[in-house]
Amino acid sequence: MMNIYRRESIKYCLILIWVMLSVDVLAQQTWTLQDCIDYAVEHNLPIKQQEIKAAIKVLDQEMALRERLPSVNGYANGYTTFGSSQDVFGTIRRNDNLNSNMGINAELTLYQYNYFRNQAKKAASEAEQERIEKEILKRNLTVQLMEAYLQTLLAQALLVSQDSAMQFSKQLLDKAEKSTAVGATAVSVVAEAKANLARERQQYQQYHKDRQQSLLKLAQLMNHPDYSSLRLAVPITAQDPQHDSTFSEISNLREEAYLHNPVFAKLQNQKDGLDLESKLIKAALFPTVKGSAGLGSTYFNAFKAENTRSFFVQSKDNFAQQLAVTVSVPIFNKGKTKRQLKQIEFNKQNIQLSADNERLAQQHILDKLLLELDENRKQYGIAVEASTATEQSLDYTLRSFEAGKASIYDINTSKSNLIKAESEKIRSKYNVVFNQLLLRYQIYGTIN
Repeated sequence: MMNIYRRESIKYCLILIWVMLSVDVLAQQTWTLQDCIDYAVEHNLPIKQQEIKAAIKVLDQEMALRERLPSVNGYANGYTTFGSSQDVFGTIRRNDNLNSNMGINAELTLYQYNYFRNQAKKAASEAEQERIEKEILKRNLTVQLMEAYLQTLLAQALLVSQDSAMQFSKQLLDKAEKSTAVGATAVSVVAEAKANLARERQQYQQYHKDRQQSLLKLAQLMNHPDYSSLRLAVPITAQDPQHDSTFSEISNLREEAYLHNPVFAKLQNQKDGLDLESKLIKAALFPTVKGSAGLGSTYFNAFKAENTRSFFVQSKDNFAQQLAVTVSVPIFNKGKTKRQLKQIEFNKQNIQLSADNERLAQQHILDKLLLELDENRKQYGIAVEASTATEQSLDYTLRSFEAGKASIYDINTSKSNLIKAESEKIRSKYNVVFNQLLLRYQIYGTIN
């Protein structure tokens, strides 16, 4: 019996441990940049609003397509007249009567210079315009997230580096206290070590504040409810940014960037929409032909007249059908159409100028990123050399300190120089990574 109880206890313990480990794994979920972008796009309120606008335009398109169908209406009305009236012979008599009619009619536009077809195309163009606006919002949000994400990783890296420096200062203080306790060094050495550790803690707290602020900004861009629960993945430290593949010719980069920039698609869509608008305006210069068909019946009751037939008998006898064709020919509309077409031409010129201006802006962005990438790579290479040399200098200073040929002030100076060199190396590395990432996104429209 005891063995069974022990086996059950072990079983429950294993299940509990597995659950605790699972909860811990879920709690420590790491967020890649793509995860942050996907989450932000899904929870971004302006993007959701844009999706609703696009859905509205799709319904407008469906309604425009249905405009080519005939409209069918049913009608029924009645009215009565009381009083005297004079006929054509001058006779005055009472004219009390009841009139009513009812029926169904349908109307269909037979010709209007393809107005409804162009109207449906215009509605489709407007729906596409809203979709492109959504892509522009996503693009702007992605750029902000890339900057915030890498800024947070940079702050995290600086925090880790400063933590290492602080641990070093703690070890130095411990060594100084032991050395002073045995009378090998002066008390001033311990005081200097404590002061240096306090400075390191102060700098650590500053980096911690920067990290928290960067994380808060990232969470706000993502619309994430709890910034403190975000744990970012750090994939960029796996390779040296100096050995990243180079980009091709600048002319090819520009053409590729134009293809993946939704602003150019938006401007082109606007030009196409104006072409359709001009066709809709020109429809006012052409005749409109409409066909209609109707069927119905009438009823008349003179009240005092004898042998008045009943409602159902009259409705049956008076039942009739009607077919009609109406032609409306425009003659003079005060030059409105001509001026509207001129406005369309001016708008097209304005859009072309906007496209040219956007091309210049895109060129400036690429030129700036390529320049910064080249300079930051050089800066990173120099920072690596400086960090390596400063690390060697600190190692020699430590050996000299142990041999009694250097003071703790020399160690603090060398260590301070190393911290600055390490910080500069980290910053320059993240600058290179950010330039590479943003440059790829500007050119290819993706972070991969």
